[in-house]
Amino acid sequence: MIKVTKEVIEKCATNMMFNLNPGQADLIFEEFNTVLTQIDFLKSIKGVDESEPMTFPYSEHQKLLREDKPAKPLSTKAVLSNCNTKLGNQVKLPKVVGNKNDEIDE
Repeated sequence: MIKVTKEVIEKCATNMMFNLNPGQADLIFEEFNTVLTQIDFLKSIKGVDESEPMTFPYSEHQKLLREDKPAKPLSTKAVLSNCNTKLGNQVKLPKVVGNKNDEIDE
């Protein structure tokens, strides 16, 4: 397996025709290492390899789910009237994925 480095990330971005701004490769590298750490943790759980994958978590409760019915979507004005924070005509949500050292932008 190829060791992931900043240079590998930059090459992959170039191959996929992405232009990274200065510092973005560093950020992706840090986040990638976080993901690898989480994968190592999951691999350390006893019996995880013997567990059956959960392809559809609601198969046992599928009969309890309502049938989908087409409906008219809410207007932008109606949706925005129900939220506390907006950015233009969009709902503004707090960042939920990041480094524990990141400051919360409020």
